[in-house]
Amino acid sequence: MADNVELLRVALRECSADPSDRSYSLHDLANSLKNRFEQRGVLSDLDEAIELYRAALALCPLGHFNRSIYLNNLAISLQGRFKQQGILSDLDEAIDLHQNALALHPPGHSNRSSSLNNLALSLQSRFNQQGILSDLDRAIDLYRAALELRPPGHSNRSSSLTNLAAGLQDRFKQQGIPSDLDEAIEHLQAALPLCPADHPDQSESLNNLALGLQSRFKEQGILSDIDEAINLQRAALALYPPGHSDQFSSLQNLATSLQDRFKYQCVLSDLDEAIHLHRAALALCPSVHTSRSFSLNNLVIALQDRFEQQDTLSDLDEAIGTHRTALALYLPGHSDRSTSLNNLAIGLKSRFRHRCVLSDIDEAIELHQAVLALRPAGHSGRSQSLNNLANSLQARFLQQGVLSDLNEAIELHQTALALCPAGNSDQFWPLNDLASSLYYRSLQSGVLSDLDEAIEFHQAALALCPSGHTNRSLSLNNLALCLRHRFLQRRVPSDLNEAIDLHRAAFALQHPAHSERSTSLGNLGICLQDRFEQCGDLSDLNEAIDHYQAALALHPPGHSDLSQSLNNLANSLWHRFRCRCVLSDLDEAIELHQAALALRPAGHRDRSQSLNNLAIGFQDKFQQWGMLSDLNEAIDLLLAALALRPAGHPGRSGILKNLTMNLQLRFIMQGQPSDLEDAFGFYAQLSQVSHAVSHIDLEVTKIWAGMAEKWMHGSALAAYQTALRLLDVWQHVGGRLPHPSQ
Repeated sequence: MADNVELLRVALRECSADPSDRSYSLHDLANSLKNRFEQRGVLSDLDEAIELYRAALALCPLGHFNRSIYLNNLAISLQGRFKQQGILSDLDEAIDLHQNALALHPPGHSNRSSSLNNLALSLQSRFNQQGILSDLDRAIDLYRAALELRPPGHSNRSSSLTNLAAGLQDRFKQQGIPSDLDEAIEHLQAALPLCPADHPDQSESLNNLALGLQSRFKEQGILSDIDEAINLQRAALALYPPGHSDQFSSLQNLATSLQDRFKYQCVLSDLDEAIHLHRAALALCPSVHTSRSFSLNNLVIALQDRFEQQDTLSDLDEAIGTHRTALALYLPGHSDRSTSLNNLAIGLKSRFRHRCVLSDIDEAIELHQAVLALRPAGHSGRSQSLNNLANSLQARFLQQGVLSDLNEAIELHQTALALCPAGNSDQFWPLNDLASSLYYRSLQSGVLSDLDEAIEFHQAALALCPSGHTNRSLSLNNLALCLRHRFLQRRVPSDLNEAIDLHRAAFALQHPAHSERSTSLGNLGICLQDRFEQCGDLSDLNEAIDHYQAALALHPPGHSDLSQSLNNLANSLWHRFRCRCVLSDLDEAIELHQAALALRPAGHRDRSQSLNNLAIGFQDKFQQWGMLSDLNEAIDLLLAALALRPAGHPGRSGILKNLTMNLQLRFIMQGQPSDLEDAFGFYAQLSQVSHAVSHIDLEVTKIWAGMAEKWMHGSALAAYQTALRLLDVWQHVGGRLPHPSQ
């Protein structure tokens, strides 16, 4: 190649002054330099080729039979330089040159189809750069015109079908019109038989059709599309021997399709194979490979999907480590650095949810703040970044209870929502997450207007999830959770009945292997248990127990939700014991609560709940058998639970209620005055309540007043004063008056 270039340089120097001869010589040298650039990638060769093509064209007057060839070659070279450097003026000039060449190829000219195709390619490139739809529409029209000139049997029909399909796919991505994608797939299906087994483009044709089918599957969920795509991608991969330059992309494409099918069917073997393929692709990317970061991110997504399915923390740990490796490849200033920071933050937040290690959520918040700084006002990803930062602050609030974190999260959610056009699908997550934060604030502060607003936002989010939408079951579930909580505050049965209907609808959308199936079973069980407590229909409680048992079966040892599943089933069995007095229900409830407590060591946010629940079980066992050791155990457990719910904790009054009742029982049994004094000492703490007032607070102050009168204790006046103060606060924040029975 080098010798050829030098020979042509000599030929150019020795060329006569005749314009025709000189233009030929310039053009030949330009062709040779362009070919050398394609072999070696040295940009100076392409720059020189372009200048030589210009000089040759200048010597080729209008009407010269070679002018269209010179126009075309100069245009193609400018397109090549645009791909290297992204200078739009090169592409604009290429389009002008292709238009001039087309004008020299009127209908009937043998080269017209090539000129139509070349101009279309350059217009599509400009669309991809600038997003001007008129460029793409014109490119598609030109592709159609070229295809008409390439009937069955034409040597370039396959490439014309493929190019038209590519244009239609780009327009589908821009406008979302299904007919564009359907037509693209039809053209790709027509192109495939034109590339038989020995054709050099067969693997590309297989892959193109597979990608089209994969896109349609993502839009329409037709399983046969993804099945066919996977078969085509397997066939394409088999055509690449080890070391082939396209093996990397083929591995990635097949892995991605398997992941898509996994999300639809939840067949774990698909995900396992996808991870294996991503690892194989990564092995083809040395540390300096331009696609290494892309490959690392794909592997991370697959590992996180498997973690969510199997709850194996080693997958999440590996995903986070891989995120860190990918981030190291994106130095400050890199266009993808914000995405990499965001992905690492999401992984750390996920691990925090399972391990509750505060450093994980602190780092996640710092990373999301760094992402937000890289996405200023006007950035397309700013709304997402605001929402992600808010979610991490919400997660830290749930662990530490610092209200400023939650208030900041709500403000960020509101800002994120304001950046999304009304009714746009992008509103779903800001609506959903803002509603969740308001729900948590209502739990903390007792302000029912927060809860009412949360319900309105969840209803708006659900409206964006019509039948068949992937987030519909999640949205149904979240709305149901808020309605249940409002029922607990206001005791309006219609809220609870609607919550049950919504949970049933969410559950019906989840196939047996769905990752959220156990959560839906648990939530439905809790609502049915609430209705049993409200209405006393034992069939509700029995159904709740069935759902809890089914949920527990989905939580093997080591699952992060196992303790909650044990707790739920234990509570329902305890309620049935209270209803039917079958001791086996109580014994099983105590065993399950003990198992749950063992999974909630010191520092676990639900440990106080388990201590309290187990104490209630021993309290009932004492009342059945009269064994003082059971009562002592209950009191010890309640003291431990109370220590984990300091002043200001919204659940403290519930523990106080149980503890004071048991201390009075022991006083009656043993006559130790210290037990009675301890009980009234705990009651007196209600006068200093700093958390949001709940109906439990009102109930316990009523019990305090009654016990003070019964035992003629000096705290009776303080009890009534506290009751009046708490009732005033309760009404002020939107609660209704308690039922006369309370």
